[in-house]
Amino acid sequence: MSAVDIAPARPSLFRRAIDRNGGWRVAIVFGALAAIIVLGLLAPLLPLQDPIKPNPLAKLAAPSLQHLFGTDNNGMDVFSRTIYAIRTDFTLALSSVLLGVLVGVPLGAISGYFGGWTDAVVSRLSEVIQGFPQILFGMAFIAAAGNSLTSVVLVVAIYNVPVYAKMVRSVIVPLRDIDYVQAAKVAGNRPMRVIFRHIVPNAMTPVFAQLPLSCAYAVQMIAGLSFIGLGVPIPTPEWGSMIQLGANYMVFGKWWLSIFPGLALFLSVWLLNASSTILQSIWARRT
Repeated sequence: MSAVDIAPARPSLFRRAIDRNGGWRVAIVFGALAAIIVLGLLAPLLPLQDPIKPNPLAKLAAPSLQHLFGTDNNGMDVFSRTIYAIRTDFTLALSSVLLGVLVGVPLGAISGYFGGWTDAVVSRLSEVIQGFPQILFGMAFIAAAGNSLTSVVLVVAIYNVPVYAKMVRSVIVPLRDIDYVQAAKVAGNRPMRVIFRHIVPNAMTPVFAQLPLSCAYAVQMIAGLSFIGLGVPIPTPEWGSMIQLGANYMVFGKWWLSIFPGLALFLSVWLLNASSTILQSIWARRT
């Protein structure tokens, strides 16, 4: 066999995604995002000041070696609170997105497979939910259910259900008539087994690619609700509530109360969006 007859090895999907996006960009995005997540996870083990312990003698202190990001109006260390807020925002965002996936994926799979009135009901409900402005819906829900972390998670999860229901439905509709699905039906498998054993696993790749983007929107929504006083209650460290608290002191030159939490929020959302773009490029190459 000549060397001409030997086909070159085809690069992996991840390798092609790196080549398409630039290896440096992939490394920076995923490396920085991993660093933020690890920093939040290790916050209790780091030599940080108590994020919820007030210090009346150090109110509104400017950034210094003792307080890298300064202190707030209660004397609590802004740097410590900014780091601990990673745990709060990312935990709530991931919990709400996963809950949305657990509900939305089965709904989308069932509606896409059966079609008919089932598909119509799920589609109309999805449109109704997405028709409400997020903040307005969050305000109404939290006002009715009470201001708690559970209410915040449920609000964001409800908004994620239509996203994943429509996504999975769009993937499953062309798959329900494919050969291996028809073979599974002929073999005597029940519809639910066909859906969740043979179809849904092949529809999960775009779901995984969407997860970082959904987490980015969840972090923004959680921060927005907290900014208007309907999200994470004070003094729990959370970027939105910290920005709102600091906004009242910006006119007095106390810029550090809002700037540092705002930068942390911006960086986290940007990294999540960028990582989702990279994962979606992998999915696009796969299809």
